[in-house]
Amino acid sequence: MNKTQHWLERLIPLPFFIWYMWTLVQTAWVSDDAFITFRSIENFIHGYGPIFNIGERVQTFTHPLWFLLQSLANWGIGLWRDNPLGSSRLYYMNILLSAAASGVTMLVFWFWGAVESKNAVLGLVVFTLSKAFMDYSTSGLENPLSHLLIAAFLAFHLTHKQNNFSRLYILSSLAALAATNRADLLLIFLPALFHLFLASPARLKALIVLAAGFLPFILWEAFSVFYYGFPFPNTATAKLNTGISLMRAAQQGGHYYLNSLTLDPITLFVIFSAVIFCLIKGDAFKKAMISGMLLYLIYILYIGGDFMSGRYFTPLLIVSVFLLLNPGFHFPKIYYPALALVIAIGILPIYLIPGRDPEFIANVSNLKDFVDDHGISDERNFYYGQMGFLKNLDGSPATYKGEWVYQAAYPIQVEQVGTLGVAGYRLGPNVHVLDRNALADPLMGHMPLEDKENWRIGHYRHIIPEGYIETLTTGENRIADPAIARFYDKLRIVVKGDLWKRERFIEIWNLNTGKYEISH
Repeated sequence: MNKTQHWLERLIPLPFFIWYMWTLVQTAWVSDDAFITFRSIENFIHGYGPIFNIGERVQTFTHPLWFLLQSLANWGIGLWRDNPLGSSRLYYMNILLSAAASGVTMLVFWFWGAVESKNAVLGLVVFTLSKAFMDYSTSGLENPLSHLLIAAFLAFHLTHKQNNFSRLYILSSLAALAATNRADLLLIFLPALFHLFLASPARLKALIVLAAGFLPFILWEAFSVFYYGFPFPNTATAKLNTGISLMRAAQQGGHYYLNSLTLDPITLFVIFSAVIFCLIKGDAFKKAMISGMLLYLIYILYIGGDFMSGRYFTPLLIVSVFLLLNPGFHFPKIYYPALALVIAIGILPIYLIPGRDPEFIANVSNLKDFVDDHGISDERNFYYGQMGFLKNLDGSPATYKGEWVYQAAYPIQVEQVGTLGVAGYRLGPNVHVLDRNALADPLMGHMPLEDKENWRIGHYRHIIPEGYIETLTTGENRIADPAIARFYDKLRIVVKGDLWKRERFIEIWNLNTGKYEISH
């Protein structure tokens, strides 16, 4: 085969890449949760810090790298005197960055992940027809950047076979960046990194190289503990500090799997195909990656899944397609008919269910059409009518009218909201936003739930202590319960006090080692 024939053969997947990008544009949207990050970006680029409520150092975003990338892009376009995006810059820049990351991910798979064009075509078809993957190829959340970093990790490993320290450094750096983008992704990479460490001829040097590669993640964690007082975002505290039993959480996690099988059978079919085939036929690296996938699948059960249907499965789909198609397995003859059947089952409802058209544009007339009995929602269909890109070509559906300038003084205006995203963003910098789910509040995340029996996954309503709203309004501790008041005094030193004060470092240690607890 000459060079011309080779490149013509390599271009066979081009129509399928165009199909993927066309579908992405048709379905592009921004979730309500993305606006939680938008508010922190506004505060950050206007000089108030990477925080949600000004004057209170709380991390409400779960994706530091995605936050920093968006902040840099929005700061840069803000320097443009005739900014063409106006007050909608966050919305449009988010979609642009998401589309760019998703498109590059597909190119990485096409040119470096798939050995043959037929494998590239099959992979692009799977990515395009996976509802979860297409939903979270945009959405405003960190998934597109996670997909890109996972794809880069796998592509680099598969195209650089020589076992040397430069390769180990680059792979560990990519894993560290993915973990900085979302910390729980580390579970996927750990077994593979351990395998590479064991395969190294000089393990002490390999350990040093791994540590050097992980500097981005280490530096972020060090900053997080120093600045916020905690290694993980406040959202983790609010969602994991619930007192809900492990068994109950696992049951909810099981419902998350079943919901995905119902709405999007393609995704889990491919994921479990990768698990089975790689465990049977895969080499040591593939088995290590599958071990990471299994850890992540167990983790999904452990935390009870999510309220966003399919969101947690998309990183695993990237891994699965890469492992299955590079090099391609010799699948049993029944596999391709089975895959075709699953694809048909997955896409037929789009055309057969009333109100669902091929562009996934939904009419929100009945909440039960979008949220199942276990609180798991088809988020894109639910929000597309309001948040869809093609529905908002003339401007963002949610903006703050006015300059982002902080002028508040005690007494501070405190507003309670149900969902934190759009509602919190629209209130602007001079309002302290308090949500019942405690995502942005450092105290409420430590409080027990209002009702341990009746809750929705990802929306855990925590108790507001008596006197707490008055405390936020006046700046004086007016919490009625003495134990909670003492806890808040210590917490306030960390989230509001002088960054460099010695007492603050002592309380950071005490809070992170469990010296102060609020009983549930």
